[in-house]
Amino acid sequence: MATPSSRWLWRIVVVLILAAGIGGFVALNKLKPQPAVHAPVEQLPLVQAEAVEFREGALRVSGNGLVKARADVVLAAEVSGRVVFVSHALAAGGAFASGAVLLRLDHEPLRAALAQAEAERRSARAALQLAEQLLARTQELIEKGFQSRQALDERTAARDQAAAALARAEALVSQRRLDLERTVLRAPFDGKVLSARVDRGETVQPGKELARVFADGALEIAVSLTDREMALIEDPWRKRAGDRRNGARASVRVEHGGGVYRWPASIDRVESAVDSATRTFSVIVRVDDPAARGSTASGNAAAAPPLLVGMYAAVDIEGIDPGPQARVPRRALRDGSVLWLLDAAGKLSVRPVRVLQEANNQVVVSAQGLPAPARVVVSDLKVVTDGMRVREIGAAAGRPPS
Repeated sequence: MATPSSRWLWRIVVVLILAAGIGGFVALNKLKPQPAVHAPVEQLPLVQAEAVEFREGALRVSGNGLVKARADVVLAAEVSGRVVFVSHALAAGGAFASGAVLLRLDHEPLRAALAQAEAERRSARAALQLAEQLLARTQELIEKGFQSRQALDERTAARDQAAAALARAEALVSQRRLDLERTVLRAPFDGKVLSARVDRGETVQPGKELARVFADGALEIAVSLTDREMALIEDPWRKRAGDRRNGARASVRVEHGGGVYRWPASIDRVESAVDSATRTFSVIVRVDDPAARGSTASGNAAAAPPLLVGMYAAVDIEGIDPGPQARVPRRALRDGSVLWLLDAAGKLSVRPVRVLQEANNQVVVSAQGLPAPARVVVSDLKVVTDGMRVREIGAAAGRPPS
């Protein structure tokens, strides 16, 4: 049986054990290493940005099109006949001067027809003279009372019929003479032959196409431009107002044999209607001396070519100077007229701009109000607010781009 003193001893032992455990637990908590405490990293949207290219000076309006002749006509026979002469120039690529004889038809049948018409005219003239003499004699007899008024009417009608017959004969002579002249086919202007479809000995009929020719004194290229591009050209409609001066200066570029060649040109006119499908204007650019060899822009062919009909050409038109400009990638333009600019502190600003020109993958905008230098965001964001902070791809986390 335990004594009171032993019971107290056990109680003291239990208390000491509990105190030792509590003390050890507290000591362990005090001595364990504490984790490092860091401020949370701000998660900023990532963007891709590119530098804005600033520039000044006149803009260049560019387009392209096929080289065409200013005048392109079909030569056809106006009378029937056998071909007895074909000029050496009347072949594809042949050159000729205005008024040159290109083709002759056998004129003997038409010469005979003209002689017959002239004989009929002489007969009609003699018949008219006789009718006039008979009319005059009848008038004398009526005055003397030997003839009735009916005889006068008959002589007058006969005179009128003879006059009509003479008029028909003279018209036939004119027609036969014209037909005879039409047996000779002459060049309507200085030019070249696109195609020829006639040989000596062939019998042709009126209206049959014999050749296609074009005037080579000037060639044209039709270029389609938007209203925004038209606004960059100084008064493209000037010549429609009666001004005899050339329009805005231009140049024509053609690739040939691995090289690029240029010819000076100018705006000749603007077609009077806007294309209903594309809403573009057709500007006609004229090259006044296409036979001259093109000046070398790049490459070095053995012989520079002349400008030829059917070539595909690029056209550069001298534009106006709209003031300071900025060139940015097309994908940087938002909603047609907004840029997202990124400053050095990593803040994004939404900036409306005036678009001057769009070409290929580049857009030229007015630089008025834009800071220089500047970077423009070219990637997309789901939500954008003016002044929001972003992080450029490639910049260190938590640090704005430099």
